[in-house]
Amino acid sequence: MAIAQLEDFALPLPQRSRVRELAELTRAALRLVPDLTVDNSEEVSNRAFIAFLIGVFTAGLLLLLSVNTALTSGAFTLENMKLHLAAVNDQRDAVLNQVATFSSPENLAKSATKLGMVPQASINFLDINTANNAERISR
Repeated sequence: MAIAQLEDFALPLPQRSRVRELAELTRAALRLVPDLTVDNSEEVSNRAFIAFLIGVFTAGLLLLLSVNTALTSGAFTLENMKLHLAAVNDQRDAVLNQVATFSSPENLAKSATKLGMVPQASINFLDINTANNAERISR
C-alpha cells in the first residue's frame, strides 16, 4: 500500500484521481464464502459409487451375453437350413437322373413293347384337304 501511495504523490493531481478510479474499478470484490463442507452422513461414499459401476458393468456383460446367444442360435438355425437344402438338392438331382433314364429312347421303346405297342413300318402324312373332303362326303 505504501508504494501505491508514493506513486500517487509522484503524479500530478488530475492523474492521481484517475489512477485511484482505475484502481477502484479493477479491485477484486472479495466477500466471505459460507462453509461448504458436507456432513459425513450426507456424503456419497466411494463404496456406493463403486457398487454402481459394478452394477452397470454387470448389466452390460449380461446384455452382451444375451445378444451373443441370440446370434449363435441364429447361426445354428442357418447351418441346419443349409444342410436341409443340400439334402433336398441331392434328392432333386436323383429324381432328375431317374427321369432322364426312363425317358431315353431305348427305355421308351421297351416300355411301349411291354404295353403291346408296335413300331410303325411306314410313314403316313395327313393331308388336311383330303381329310375335309372325305368328311364332307360322309355327311
